[in-house]
This record gives sequence, C-alpha cells and structure tokens, in this order.
Amino acid sequence: MRASRALLLLGAAVIALPAVAVADQASQPGSPAAGQIATGRYHSCTVLFDARARCWGYAADGALGYGNTDAIGDDETPGSVGPLDLGSGRTATAISAGSVHTCALLDDHTVRCWGYGENGRLGYGNRNSVGASQTAGSVGPVYLGAGRTAKAISAGGAHTCAVLDDGSVRCWGFGYDGRLGYNNTYNVGDVQTPGSVGPVDLGGHKAKAISAGGGHTCALLDDNTLRCWGFGANGQLGYGNTSNVGDGRGQTPASAGPIDLGGHTAKAISAGGFHTCAVLDDGSVRCWGDGGDGQLGYGNTNSIGASQTPGSVGPVNLGAGRTAVAISAGGDHTCALLENGSVRCWGYGAYGQLGYANTQKVGDTPTTTPDTVGPVDLGPGRSAVAISAGGLHTCGLLDNNNVRCWGQGVYGQLGYCNTDSVGDDETPGSVGPVNLQPGDGGAGCASPQGTPGSGGRSGTAPPGGGGGGPGTLPGGGHHPVDPLTSQAARAHGLRSCLATAARRPKRQRSRARKDCLKRYARTPGRVKVLHARALSSTAVVLSFAAPGSDGPSPPAARGYLVKQSRSPVRSPRDFRRAQTLCHADCRFAVTTIGARITLTITHLTPHSTYYYAITARDNVSGRPGPRSPTAQIRTL
Repeated sequence: MRASRALLLLGAAVIALPAVAVADQASQPGSPAAGQIATGRYHSCTVLFDARARCWGYAADGALGYGNTDAIGDDETPGSVGPLDLGSGRTATAISAGSVHTCALLDDHTVRCWGYGENGRLGYGNRNSVGASQTAGSVGPVYLGAGRTAKAISAGGAHTCAVLDDGSVRCWGFGYDGRLGYNNTYNVGDVQTPGSVGPVDLGGHKAKAISAGGGHTCALLDDNTLRCWGFGANGQLGYGNTSNVGDGRGQTPASAGPIDLGGHTAKAISAGGFHTCAVLDDGSVRCWGDGGDGQLGYGNTNSIGASQTPGSVGPVNLGAGRTAVAISAGGDHTCALLENGSVRCWGYGAYGQLGYANTQKVGDTPTTTPDTVGPVDLGPGRSAVAISAGGLHTCGLLDNNNVRCWGQGVYGQLGYCNTDSVGDDETPGSVGPVNLQPGDGGAGCASPQGTPGSGGRSGTAPPGGGGGGPGTLPGGGHHPVDPLTSQAARAHGLRSCLATAARRPKRQRSRARKDCLKRYARTPGRVKVLHARALSSTAVVLSFAAPGSDGPSPPAARGYLVKQSRSPVRSPRDFRRAQTLCHADCRFAVTTIGARITLTITHLTPHSTYYYAITARDNVSGRPGPRSPTAQIRTL
C-alpha cells in the first residue's frame, strides 16, 4: 500500500497543511490595489494608502505579526492596534496571507514573512515561527539570492512563492507533491534559504505573476500563458489529467507546457484550495479543479481539468455583457471583480462568504450560475478595486479606500469587533467598513451596556468583585463562563499539576500524574457521522462535524486521531492496528461544535477500497473519545 498523507484541511480546518489562495498583486499584475488586500484561512491583512500594513483575525504562531498571539478584530478594531512593524523605516507595497503565515513585499523590494514557520514556509533557513514573541520586522528580509529583489509575493497553504526582479520564480516551504516546482518533494527554507536553490525552471520563460494555493502553484508567464505545478488529483493543474507536476515522478513545470485555455491567453491567475481560476485576454473567466461546491461556477458540481482541459468547457457566465478584471479562488469559493467595479462570488456559502445575505451555494446547479445572483451589495454607491477570497471569508478593497469583509468571523477575521458572521443574513454593505485607523469612518466597537448598578458589561460582575465572589453577579446570580476561558484555565491547571507531579518521589509520580489527568482531562464527544468521497484514482476526502472537547460541551475538539485501513475497522483492535495519519495528530482550528471539517488524503492506490475511522482528542489532555462509525470508500 502506498503511504498516505493528509494534505489539506478545508471547511473549518486549519493547522496541519491548510489551503488558501489570495487575489494579490502576484496574481493580478499591473494592479497595485490588488496587493493591498489579502485573506488567509482565518486572518486578513491590508496595506493602507500610507503604505502601512495591518492584519487582524486568528493570531496563532504570530500570523498577524504583532509580537503576540492575541486575536485582533474579535473585541477590538484593527485600527486600534496600530500598523505592523516591518523594520526600521520600511513600508509595504503588497501583502499576502497564507493559512497561518503572512508575507509582505516592502518598499525596498525585499520580502518579509511571519507566522507559522514549519516546513520553512517563512524562508529564513529554519522552522521557527515569527511574530508571536517578536514583531515581523525583527527578523530581516528573506534571502532571495545575491543581488535579487522581488516584484510579487504569494503565500499559500504551507508554502510561499515570489516573482523576482529578473522575472524568475523562487518557492519555499512544504515541498510535498512538487508544489515548489523543483522536480522533487523536498522542503526549502527550513535548512537552506530560498536564494540557495535557484529559480524554478519555467522552460525559458519569465513570470509576470504567481499564485500559491493549497497544494499547487500557478504562474502567468511573459507570453501570457499559464503553467501550474504541484498537487493535481482534482485537475487543478489544468492538464487534462490528475498527475502531479514538479514532484520528480513525471512532468516538470517546464515540460508540462502551457495550459489549454481554448485559444486564449491569460491576464490574471489565482490558485485556491483544490481549484484554479483565470481571467483571460477577453475578460472571460475559466475555472478548473474540484467543483464539488459549485466553486467553478458552471452550474454543476463536476470537476474540470482531470479528463478535459479548461479550454474545452467555455467561460463562466458572469452576466450579460459583463467581463472580469480580477479573480480570487479561495478554499471552496471564488470571487470575481468585474469591469464595472461590481463583485460576484460563487461556490460554498455556508458562512455568508459569498455575500448574498444567505448561506446557499452558488454555481452548483443550472439555476444558480453566477449571472443569476447579481452583484454583492458593497454599500450605497460603492464599488470595488480589489477582492480576496480566503478560507471561509472574503474581503474587498473599495473605491474610497475602505475595506469590507464578509463570511465567517469566528476569530475576528472580518474586523468588526465581534465574532459574528456577515453575509449569511445581511449584506456586506450593511455592516462596514472595517475601522483601520482612527477617524476613517469604519465600524467601531459597540458600547458596553452595563447591568444596573454594576458598572460593567451586561452579565459580568463589576471589577474587583462587588458581588458574591468569582463568577457571580450582585444578588447571587451566576454569569455564563466562556468555554475557551474555561478550557484555558483547565490547561493551566493540568500543566501546574503535572509539574508538581514531576517533583514527587519517583515511586509516587505515576499515581500523581494519573490524579492530574483524572482531575483535568475530559472525554471528547463522538464523531457521529463520517463521510468519505472519492476525488480521483489516488485521493479521497473525509468530512465530519466537530464534536465537543468535553463530551457535548463546547468548545469543539481541535485534534483528531484518523485511522486508515484496507480492511473493515470493526473493533478497538482493528482501530489500533490501522495506519495512523497526520503523525497521530490531525489538527483543525475550530471552536464551534458541529463545524464542518474536511480532510483530503492522497497518494492512494487506484481502484482500491479503504476504510476510515476517527476519534476526537481532548484539547487539553489529548485523551481520545469514542470511535466514529467506519467510512468505506473506493478510489476511482
């Protein structure tokens, strides 16, 4: 059996190898505005008109770059924290947000990256994270080669690519499936710097633009043709097959040749989670790859590019007389900026990320093609100059330099001083814009409403007590405990307890550790339903709803033990003997019970049957919960 590897965490998934694409200057050359807005899996960034950058949303591993891991935008505005430190005297000209890392192109044409550093995706010759305990500007520029500077930057799921001043391309980070383009699967940037490995071989061409997706990369070349490389199981490379390109087992980016666009050339390119979209020379849009949620926009859920080329299917219907000037492919949705400054989005819409005041998909049926839904409401008289589709949210840069965001807001990634979703039952134009600096007219935080006589926020005791002790209100009532706060307290208690146990005499340590786990560990809920779907002859996707980390109680479990077997998993013994994926710890950045999690597994054997089962792990102790039902699937 071939080795299997969990690659992309979509839906509510993040941590292991998440996927995202951005509509930045890298994918839309010639548009400075395009590089000024970027959305990652759970965070957003922008470059203001004064060339200073701000980021907000999920801050794990320093993804925001402020020298801490505090989320921004959930209970404060992005404008309240000030600009990013990018180095003494340095400002930004473009920014790109990956899954849990961020990169910026600076005014001196150098590149700085920060956030999660595993696999070398930051490019500093190590696997260290940057931005959690030091600012983004404290580490200096990424080394791109002697005398080399950058013209464009794109941060993907677990890798990063840049177009250099001479038109060459360098990529670094996680090298699996050949996404770096070096005809191997080695990581770059974890031991050596990007400048030490040389350029990607583009067959004698120079690059005008680059877009790093979840597990693949696409470049717009100097002759306006497109080449893609990396993970190809869903047809996202566009070559009419499901083979990888650039992994050393088959084609290289140079030998693969240009993608068939039906006799057209391209103006812009965007690589998403499992799909890719391009704006062609006539302003039409073509998309290819996984179409399971309508993200290709063709009125069905078919994949394109696995057995036919993008040029064979015709353009996406954007409306009578409408053409596109920019495109952004996100995790499971796509957004286009049209020639009149309007925006249309299609694909997965469960969190309002399409912006149509509902949670319906667009593009998955013949009656819901992008032309049928009209433009996204951006506010009275407003139009967009740039658009960026992230994991489960979208942001637009408007004609008045304001930013509006919509979709999932669980980590503050929308920037509205709360964790509410936007676009699911209201339009984006009704809530913004995002407050990015004092006095810009952006939405501020709602004023706290005090409980009579308390002087504090509704439902909280006044500072310093004044009620009946911790957790009580005047009169003896209890206020609800935030699940994340409670979990953090439990984690602190377990760490302290285990530290104390470690200082016990050797013969007492085992019992003391067991007592700690008995006190602080919890048993997660059961994954009740596990779905499996074949994506290709070598890839399947699992999907399930997140259970609680403490039985039915929130927050949701983030860690999972995922097992794969070629025979049915009917007993605990079968489960123990099955192959373990994700190094025994598949992790997803979820907080809400019931959140949709998907996990794609690749490098399977064609025409073969596989069985999968999952247990959730307690977020604090790692204790496994009950085993899920077994899902059976046969590769195509």
